[in-house]
Amino acid sequence: MMIALDSHYTIGRLHLLCQDYVCQGRKPFPYIILSDGCSAAPDSDLGARLLALNARRLLPWFAFPAATDAERVDRHWRLGRRLVRRAARQARELGVDEEVLDATLLVAWCVEDTVYVHLYGDGCIAARRADGEVAVIQVEYAGNAPYYLAYLLDAERHDLYESAIGDPSIAQSVHYLSKTGVTRRLEPFNSATVFSFNLTTLPTVAVATDGLHSLVNPETGNRLDALSVARELLEFGDVNDGFIKRRLRQVLVEYDRLGMFNFDDLSLGAFVKIT
Repeated sequence: MMIALDSHYTIGRLHLLCQDYVCQGRKPFPYIILSDGCSAAPDSDLGARLLALNARRLLPWFAFPAATDAERVDRHWRLGRRLVRRAARQARELGVDEEVLDATLLVAWCVEDTVYVHLYGDGCIAARRADGEVAVIQVEYAGNAPYYLAYLLDAERHDLYESAIGDPSIAQSVHYLSKTGVTRRLEPFNSATVFSFNLTTLPTVAVATDGLHSLVNPETGNRLDALSVARELLEFGDVNDGFIKRRLRQVLVEYDRLGMFNFDDLSLGAFVKIT
């Protein structure tokens, strides 16, 4: 199967520097990795890069076949702990605090005709069917406080997060948005967030940081829903080199003309089946 892939990230209007980071490639298989640093954590742009680059190093282990769903969930957290510990060692060598690793991480790769996605924290996934219809999965956390891999490094911080998040058994919220409406599933804050999508039935699968839901109309203060934004972004026209970069810039310029802008950093990547 021939697959086009691309990714890009851009700064939010209200940010002084971009705390998102993206890397992509085709070896050992097509992959896209996104990370989104916490705005409240100093130098989290560095942490986002360390997490993404360590995830890239561990990609072969993410793609190792899992015999059961339980095994896949177990590997999700084992790999998360492994990569954040590696990133923490690197942060210490640089003389910075481990809290720079307060960042979400999204790891996506494609093997044969299937795209696999692992989320550590919040983020969005958009899929487009052959008939053009788009659906979005949006993962959020109570109090807009994602569960960062960095909390696995410090038991005290982990316990503080769990006590502050409200009811930990329903702190993770998974929204499914489509033309038929919105449904929501509540999960424990530390649920493994893993998905898979078949490119035969869903020839476009895109991944994004939570900046996808940060387009706002300053006159009303209302955000645009992630589904409407995803529909615009996935209208690529072509999938030549740099297609995500071009489309992301085009859409943001179009929204800006209407007085709307993304107040948060936004990263986007997509796998597209070429027919």
